[in-house]
Amino acid sequence: MEFSEACSDVWCLLQSLKPSELSKIPKKLLETIRVLKIDDYNSKINLNIPLEEQDLSQTTIGLISFIYNNYLGTQEEKEQYEKTYKEYIESTKDSEKYKIEFKNRNEQIKQKERKNEIMISPNKDNIFLKILYKIKQFFNKK
Repeated sequence: MEFSEACSDVWCLLQSLKPSELSKIPKKLLETIRVLKIDDYNSKINLNIPLEEQDLSQTTIGLISFIYNNYLGTQEEKEQYEKTYKEYIESTKDSEKYKIEFKNRNEQIKQKERKNEIMISPNKDNIFLKILYKIKQFFNKK
């Protein structure tokens, strides 16, 4: 449903393009958006307000970005987009690296805790065994 709403919003935006700009977008993509859109949907896009200031879903923003960066943007804009995208991927890799390090650190802590439990448990067992032994001795005397 969300993707169909996004297609409806994008379709509304595409209808406002000049024919020369619209011709840059593959017909198959336009047809797909047209088929997937909801016919009786009231678009959230207001053509009088910049897109950045509108409350659009992430799916709508993604679809608009895809179309603009692949078909409508200038070469300079495409290069800037690629640079930004690569920086994002690199930052994601760093965060994944830290997540893995954090996970490994947590595993090390858990293993140390398990070792400590194992080291402590014989003492607990010994105390229990000692008490049990004392009780047996007490009953064996009678």
